Amino acid sequence: MTTTTEEDQYLRRILALLDSARPYESLTQSDSRQWQVQPGSALAGDDAKTDPYQVSHNAWNALGVAVDHLHCFSSTFADDPRDNSVSITLHTHGQYSLLRGAFENSARAVWMLRPNQRLVRVQRRLCMQAGENKNSDRMNALLQQQPRRPLDVRMQQLTDLVIKAGTDSADAKRVLKPATYSEIVREAGALTPMGSAEAEVVWSSCSSLAHGDIYSTLSILERNIVGTQGRVNLAQITSSPKVLFWATDRTVAMMQRGFELFKERATCQR
Repeated sequence: MTTTTEEDQYLRRILALLDSARPYESLTQSDSRQWQVQPGSALAGDDAKTDPYQVSHNAWNALGVAVDHLHCFSSTFADDPRDNSVSITLHTHGQYSLLRGAFENSARAVWMLRPNQRLVRVQRRLCMQAGENKNSDRMNALLQQQPRRPLDVRMQQLTDLVIKAGTDSADAKRVLKPATYSEIVREAGALTPMGSAEAEVVWSSCSSLAHGDIYSTLSILERNIVGTQGRVNLAQITSSPKVLFWATDRTVAMMQRGFELFKERATCQR
């Protein structure tokens, strides 16, 4: 696509954002050992309460998945520089799918790690596991396979853990109700400068484009009317560098917050 001067500036800003996030790739490599938790840290205490469903393992996994999506987005967006120039490729929908994966996983780490109360962090980790248990059970049913442990046994294990951590037994079922990603991104957004509403808009916009929803295609992307058929306009759809920059900027900000929180919680403050 031919870009204007303003659009070119947005593309350059996206490149700068992706370059600023590149260090996270080395952090999530297996030999970095940045996932390790120091004895006496907040996360060490959280992990002890949730074993074998450690808070730190789940949060680091979320950050690793987020980095993987952002790296894939970067690979589709720009080729390696050659002769002081970079070839840019804009996709109408696929790149937003990748940003969605990076954003929602970063938000999951923030949502799980940010609360100051250990019990809340423990409850959030275990409610995520409750969702994992139920989803894996449905997958086993589809594959006509039997899980190694029945669902009720696995759920009872989570109930025992959450009560032992300090949850009232009468509240255990409610606390273990799996959170939706809409709830997760809103609450994570509320814990960052972007706020809950914008966080949901970022995630929802990327999700709707991933689904190919017509309303988002027409309202988020750029369109040029090229013809008509009766009462129907025929449009050429292209990506918007401005919107893509906005989604990338908020995604990198959420990822940065997630890594900051992990380091803070994994470090012994004494």
